[in-house]
Amino acid sequence: MDRTSAITQMHQGYLDAHDLLVAGTRPGDIPEVAAFMARLDEDTVFRFPSLQLELHGRAAIEEFMVEARQATGMRETSERVVEHGNLVVSFNRSSMAGGGGTAEVPVVAVFQFDGDRVSGFWGFAG
Repeated sequence: MDRTSAITQMHQGYLDAHDLLVAGTRPGDIPEVAAFMARLDEDTVFRFPSLQLELHGRAAIEEFMVEARQATGMRETSERVVEHGNLVVSFNRSSMAGGGGTAEVPVVAVFQFDGDRVSGFWGFAG
């Protein structure tokens, strides 16, 4: 599977598995996202500067993905995915529930690949 398809399918998988994630199921245990999660390992680094967040390793990233959905009801839809060398950039729209309403923000997610493995991720929210 090419990299852009892997990112597109991962985003759709997270949407499809939203209720399982909110219930506490780890992404690697959910068929819709397990193939993507297998691309991460203990050396993968997840960075989200606006949250002052840096996670190391698949287990920490999986835990964050569950906790973010449990705390905010976060859903993220990919609007466009572009590959540039070993980077794949996904232009997304995230929605979060809370305080009696829903907020939407644009997000740019940059995935760095080393072969088929995701070695790094940067998330930028507008």
